[in-house]
Amino acid sequence: MTDQVPFVTTEYVRWEDIDLAGIARYGCFTRFLDVGETDFYRSLGRPLSGFHEQYKLWFPRKVLHIDYQSPARLDDRLSIAVYYSHVGRTAATMNFDMLRDDRKTMVASAHLVIVCVTAAMEKVAIPLELKKLMEPYVMSSEVARAAL
Repeated sequence: MTDQVPFVTTEYVRWEDIDLAGIARYGCFTRFLDVGETDFYRSLGRPLSGFHEQYKLWFPRKVLHIDYQSPARLDDRLSIAVYYSHVGRTAATMNFDMLRDDRKTMVASAHLVIVCVTAAMEKVAIPLELKKLMEPYVMSSEVARAAL
């Protein structure tokens, strides 16, 4: 067992998320990622808006990959685990595991590559302050999932 643990938040599958078959549509999973990412940065005491204001930086997405493994249904409460598998000089890979609230059934897993840029869309180094906040959450998927 490791001391490393991913950040975990929860979100419900809502009426707007489901299709005619009663399962969560693929597109709603980007909202779940946004909830996980936003809650993660807030939990660090430094929401992303603070970095935008202080450093005049943005973090657009370069890659988004989602693996769907089990259907989510209306009113399912999902646990969203958030961690990094890589933090480089100008980019980071953020991982998300979405599980049923019992944390036994994986609904979907995803990774998102974010790139640190100026308002002019020029790549720049991720601020050291942010890297230090990310550091405790850098781990492999195996380590993150074992900690859940």
